[in-house]
Amino acid sequence: MSNNLKEDITGRYVVLAEGVLSPAYNDVKYRIFHAEGGFGCVPYTSGTAVVGTTPFDGEKFRVEGYEIERFATDEEIALVTDKKDSHG
Repeated sequence: MSNNLKEDITGRYVVLAEGVLSPAYNDVKYRIFHAEGGFGCVPYTSGTAVVGTTPFDGEKFRVEGYEIERFATDEEIALVTDKKDSHG
């Protein structure tokens, strides 16, 4: 299984599940993650690694596909970026 959403998430904004980051960062604005690459981004691979960036601080790191909860809404994305749509 590549990711919980079973869709290609490359270049998309997603929300990480609660508990993936430390408890101080459980607010949704901290859990928005821009998926940039990795086998876990596409549904037809067996890998789960997703590499991306958190827009609120620009930190780049890896998560597992099963740690992704859902797609971020346009409103959530607007909280942490200048972008107005979820496709980046």
